[in-house]
Amino acid sequence: MKLDFITDSIAFEIRDRVAWITFDDPAHLNPINAEAMRDLMQCLEVCENDEQVRMAVFRGAGGNFSAGGNVRGMKERMDRGVNTTRSGIRAGGELITRLRNLSKPTLAWIEGAAAGVGLSIAMACDFSIADEAAKMTFAFINIGFIPDGGIVCLLNRAVGTTRATELLMSGRRFTGADARDWGLVTDAVPREQLEETVERYVRKYSNGPGAAYAQLKGLINSACYSELGACMQREVQAQYICSLSEDHREAVRAFAEKRKPEFKGR
Repeated sequence: MKLDFITDSIAFEIRDRVAWITFDDPAHLNPINAEAMRDLMQCLEVCENDEQVRMAVFRGAGGNFSAGGNVRGMKERMDRGVNTTRSGIRAGGELITRLRNLSKPTLAWIEGAAAGVGLSIAMACDFSIADEAAKMTFAFINIGFIPDGGIVCLLNRAVGTTRATELLMSGRRFTGADARDWGLVTDAVPREQLEETVERYVRKYSNGPGAAYAQLKGLINSACYSELGACMQREVQAQYICSLSEDHREAVRAFAEKRKPEFKGR
């Protein structure tokens, strides 16, 4: 069943008691922009309230999961003199909160590029299965920005403070195999085994005891993610401050001009 309210950025299908949610802008590596976030919230609302949905799977079209936020969109807003608003920043946190609170099992199917808030969505899922060769990064620092979508909290919970600090401060790339070894994803397998592995998880958890899963997820959130909301409130203020900085504006211009930014610490 296709839902007609989903825009071109997201494809949504319910099949065999599973909601398949696809980031569907492959020409731009499936960015998560404001429109996509709004559509994802609608998808999650359907998943929560539709009794035929027993599990939700997130994936990307065209061989990539999601490159995260759209830097080109940031440049366009800057050129128009439109500043990032706190409400716009808050949308990422609201999406992650809704995803973590979904009472049904969730899984991220990760291949190709996975970055920024795209990775935040994957980390907020109950399970994440990656291609060993997937290319991942938290590259916010490279554009003079800080993470959103609860990434600091989620990453610290998954890999510990030392590794989280290094990944966030460096903005470097790492692979799906690295993510598995650090505990950032549930598993990473060779690309030719990826679909089969995802399907095995889907068969198990879409046919499991849904009422017990709902209660268990609530307990996990209470025990492991009680600080997530406060962290995302801090993100709103920190990202807003960074959005007005000279360093961020220089980095966004440099990205568009395909050159290295010259940071001045302002």
